[in-house]
Amino acid sequence: MTEPLMPDLTDGATSQARRRRRRRPRSDAQAMPPDPRGPRAAAVLLGSLVLIVLIGLLVPKASPSGGEVVVTEPVNSSTAVCPEPGSIDGARTTSAVTVVPDLPGQDREGAASITYLRGSDDPDLADPQAPDVEDPGEALADPGDSAEVVAESRRLPPLDIRTTGSLGPGLVAAQVTQDSFNERRGLASTACLGPDTSWWFVGGGSVAGRDTRLLLVNPETSPAEVDVVLSGPEGEISTPSLRGVVVKPRGRMVVSLTRIAPRLPAVAWHVVARSGRVVAAVSDIEIQGFVPRGADWIPPSSDPASRVLIPGVIPGEGGRQLLVHAPGDIDATVKVRLITEGGAYVPAALSEVDVPAGTVTAVDLDGALEGQAATVDLVSDVPIVAGIRQRHPGIDARQGFLEETSFTAGAVGISDVAAAAGLPAEKITSVTLWITAPGALQEIKSHSEAMPMGDDTSVVVDDTPVTATITILPFAPDAVIAPPEPIVVTVSRDRLVAVQIPRPRGASWFTAVVRPTDGAVVVAHRAVRRNPDGSLITGYPWRPLRTTVPVPRAYQDAADLLPR
Repeated sequence: MTEPLMPDLTDGATSQARRRRRRRPRSDAQAMPPDPRGPRAAAVLLGSLVLIVLIGLLVPKASPSGGEVVVTEPVNSSTAVCPEPGSIDGARTTSAVTVVPDLPGQDREGAASITYLRGSDDPDLADPQAPDVEDPGEALADPGDSAEVVAESRRLPPLDIRTTGSLGPGLVAAQVTQDSFNERRGLASTACLGPDTSWWFVGGGSVAGRDTRLLLVNPETSPAEVDVVLSGPEGEISTPSLRGVVVKPRGRMVVSLTRIAPRLPAVAWHVVARSGRVVAAVSDIEIQGFVPRGADWIPPSSDPASRVLIPGVIPGEGGRQLLVHAPGDIDATVKVRLITEGGAYVPAALSEVDVPAGTVTAVDLDGALEGQAATVDLVSDVPIVAGIRQRHPGIDARQGFLEETSFTAGAVGISDVAAAAGLPAEKITSVTLWITAPGALQEIKSHSEAMPMGDDTSVVVDDTPVTATITILPFAPDAVIAPPEPIVVTVSRDRLVAVQIPRPRGASWFTAVVRPTDGAVVVAHRAVRRNPDGSLITGYPWRPLRTTVPVPRAYQDAADLLPR
């Protein structure tokens, strides 16, 4: 960035929270006839009637599906963890936090905290007890508020963001690192997610010049025991040291792929917590000699499924490599479609991909894409996970050929609300959202040649367009900026819609919120920072916001009322 977002501390490191607050208004029994059999019989009859009425009131009605009756309630608390909020060698990292407003459950009191995880013994991190490493504190007060933590030239422990009450629904956070000149040259970003018991990643490598790291963060107060399963082009990789890995309470550990499994051109990661929960993240940096070849975070992929949609394949030159992993013991046959702004089609030379069981298979998409933006639609006969590595060329007269790298992965469908924070609002940076409304397809019948998907190749079961409303929430550290008017777009089935977001004037960054109606969509974004040596690019698929949770409805068992 050409202008600092925040003033530096005296020691050259910046670690401070800012907030923008936008106050919101908080916002009788019928008489029994005489019983001819006497008062005792009448009393027995009356007691039986009362018991029948009570049983009718207390026994739950069966749900339409025959399952357990549940109710949906707003979440009461949310957690997000930024795995590496610090920076080194002149890079700058901004951790951006927003609570998206206008959600159920935000009409009550709330609280928030932003702290560093103090339990890490990673020697590369700053001492969390150092006097100049202070917790950012309480920087959020109301729904719609945003906050940032900016760091320069210093490694820091992971950032732990927790919200409760009215601030529980709609928490979204991200960290964005910009390095324009060093070996880690690139624009790198990742969503700050909450802890979970299972994580999938497809991408990374350990060939010469490649540095891929897995970060495991435990934000809880008890240890987490984790298995990390690696798979490559030849199948699952034996890594006994990654079984039963213990991540300390409120701590972080780093796994270097080069040290564990060298000379791998591609890899799939499955992180499974035996006990506890963790946040997992994968970073990838490539350097050839002293020439940077790109740096970014590899986004987590959706869980294995027979249909995987990968949004965020950006247009232009450079390599586009699809990586598909078939976990389990059955080979996968994967059918490939490309969904573009002009429609969906099956590429002639890429109609099917065979993926042997347990392996990671790489597929070149350059010829099929022809420089177009796309969402890749994969349909498999067995569950798969997938991701894409993208290269973007640039030229530096002093160092020769440069590249930038970005990644995308299998996305989770969004039918309610999703958001991404920390989207840059500089003049030299542009942000594009790609929204795709996939059609529900029957079996693809023909792969003979590249053609638009018509009646002779597939049948679209639901062709109702999806309307998506995009809301922008700008952030500036020292000013309140009114949000611009929402953007409303119509997304036809099996079409990709690209939305260039107008830059909010005066903002440092912004949060974009997407609310679809009449169907589900997949969403990804790309931020491009123009540079004479080659643009810096980053982005990732979005995930639904955590706003509600299903709660089983409790009923008293009528049997408890019967005499024992």
